[in-house]
Amino acid sequence: MGARRLDEEGLALLHAAVADADTVARRGRKIVRVAGSDCWWWTGAISGKGHGRFWFAPERVIIAHRFGFAQVHGVEALAATEVLGHRCDNPLCQRVHPEHVVASTYVENRREWAIRRALTGSPLGDPRGARRRARELRDLARKDPQLVADDLRRLTRIFGEQLPLW
Repeated sequence: MGARRLDEEGLALLHAAVADADTVARRGRKIVRVAGSDCWWWTGAISGKGHGRFWFAPERVIIAHRFGFAQVHGVEALAATEVLGHRCDNPLCQRVHPEHVVASTYVENRREWAIRRALTGSPLGDPRGARRRARELRDLARKDPQLVADDLRRLTRIFGEQLPLW
């Protein structure tokens, strides 16, 4: 079964969760900063595509960066957004910012993915695949964020730098 949009009850629960200091703090404890990276790295559960998963209410889960988008822009803005894109190409990234997680469309997101996947050194072309890459980097971030920084430097030495497109 694929992802589905939040129903009316889910949106009400999300409103409550975004306003709840304990829920927001619980999500915040699953985010770490990595030296040399502008991303905010997720250390909690991950989906099959490598995105963070966050339980915001009993039996209610959301992609973690969608919760962050709702925190920054509001639940209504999230509900009106077709898809969120990772301009940083890091599905673990939680930073809602023009160079990281942004409102997008399915067509635009897919087009950007197709262009950047073929770039030398792009995380999208990582031979481990999105889920395995995310799981391995998440596990390193849980142990010590410096281990992620070390792995990113190792990959840059192997594959080179990705040039910014915009």
